[in-house]
Amino acid sequence: MIIDSGIDCLDPIDPQAGMDLGEVKTRYGQRVARKGNVDCAQLMTFGMPEEVVEATKEALRRGMPGGRFILSSSNSIHSAVKPENYAAMLQTLRECGEY
Repeated sequence: MIIDSGIDCLDPIDPQAGMDLGEVKTRYGQRVARKGNVDCAQLMTFGMPEEVVEATKEALRRGMPGGRFILSSSNSIHSAVKPENYAAMLQTLRECGEY
């Protein structure tokens, strides 16, 4: 119903909520853009930068083909997110996120 409401982008795509980026892309990727997928609740709060890099690369691998993907955290960059993890996500996006 959300897709049918006429939205342009589905935001957020949150793995903690059971949302699978690949499934959303397969089912709705030609109808709407997708945004999100790097877990901000656990990974970016408690994880290590290396783990964030891998999660970011995986989100890019799954989301970028065919376009209509905006990499971001799964929800927000809240006050508990480690700055070094946010920086790791952004740096990985710069290095790997060009169409």
